[in-house]
Amino acid sequence: MRSFTMLLASLALGFAVLATPALAGGWAVTTFDSLPGQFVSGQEYTLGYTIRQHGETPVNVDKTEILAVAVSGRTLAFPGTSQGGVGHYVASVFFPAGGTYTWQVTQGAFAPQDLGKISIVAAAGTTTDKAVTADKTAADKAAADKALPADKAVAAEKAAAAEKAAVADKAAFAEKAAAAEKGKALAADKSGVASNGLNAPAPAPNQSGDPLRTALPFAAAAAAAMFIWRLITMVRTTRRTRATAQA
Repeated sequence: MRSFTMLLASLALGFAVLATPALAGGWAVTTFDSLPGQFVSGQEYTLGYTIRQHGETPVNVDKTEILAVAVSGRTLAFPGTSQGGVGHYVASVFFPAGGTYTWQVTQGAFAPQDLGKISIVAAAGTTTDKAVTADKTAADKAAADKALPADKAVAAEKAAAAEKAAVADKAAFAEKAAAAEKGKALAADKSGVASNGLNAPAPAPNQSGDPLRTALPFAAAAAAAMFIWRLITMVRTTRRTRATAQA
């Protein structure tokens, strides 16, 4: 029973090994065909290299590239192209600025091959990567400083617009309040006129339209004249009678 169990374990281990890709759990080593004595910025170099599994057997991988990381953190990637025999690749390398870089070769599913550090000589008329970083930092700072007045101007314009809007709102509120007061005054005037109309005494009836009342003054005048005429007549008659009697 024990031997049977060990046999099953051995078979399972064998199947696991067969099912696992050849690259899994392995390692590889990259070797360059040759390297220049020095690298100068601004120049392109064609580097050939071979990837060997376990450092012995050349092997093709899905993807490989040379990666260079500058002190500033800038990363340069140079893809490798299969050329020649199995496991042989060629990559065109170009460093835009001088300085110190750390570089490595990716090896598909294998762990990357660390190549340590490399110094790039700055060509005449070019700068080092540190200088480029410093220039970029200075340029960014200058741009930020330049943007500050613009930001201040924008903020001032926004503040002026807000103040203008507040003044306009106040004026509109004052106009509405004045209109409301005017409306109240008109309503009060209308109410007063209506109340005065209700409380005002009724006009006296027009007497000129009554004929009797119009004739009364004339009748009175006529009666007075008649009375005076009779009185005069009586006085004359009395005088005549006295005169006759004396004669």
